[in-house]
Amino acid sequence: MTEVSKYWWLILLKGIILIVLSIFIIQYPAGTLLGITIYMGIALLFTGIFLIAIAVSTRQVDDQWGWKLAMGLIDIIFAIVLLSSPAISAAALPFAVGFWMIFYGVMLFAGSFAVKKAGDSGWWLNLVGGILTIIVGYIIMNNLVTGAIAITIWIGSGFFLFGVINISEAFSLKKLNK
Repeated sequence: MTEVSKYWWLILLKGIILIVLSIFIIQYPAGTLLGITIYMGIALLFTGIFLIAIAVSTRQVDDQWGWKLAMGLIDIIFAIVLLSSPAISAAALPFAVGFWMIFYGVMLFAGSFAVKKAGDSGWWLNLVGGILTIIVGYIIMNNLVTGAIAITIWIGSGFFLFGVINISEAFSLKKLNK
């Protein structure tokens, strides 16, 4: 641990950068949404490919493989839409996020019954999670400005929190180094 504590200042620097980035994110929501749009497009493309691969490779042992296939195809369609025109997609991102959340909420909700049937005692977590995801998706989808603001504030707040945590960790490591 003493070896790591010598580099406390790197963690401090990371924390400061995260806090500065959080301020930028909250101050410039349009640029943030554009960046998020590109990132989400790439992430959804990979997620969709992996879900389709999982669905196809487990189709003989998984009764829910068709749902996974549908989720993968939806992810790829969203990825193509987001990446084909990032600026327009950024403006529509809250609607897309809301729709995506509703779709996944329905999948969680429906999947909870299969999990219950399999005997898993935690099935109700999927049920509640699905319902809550549908509600949040509906709220975001029906008020796009509020959804866009919420998305950037959540991200900015998360970066700020991680920045504070990193700064605190850096000073703890600095004490260990002495």
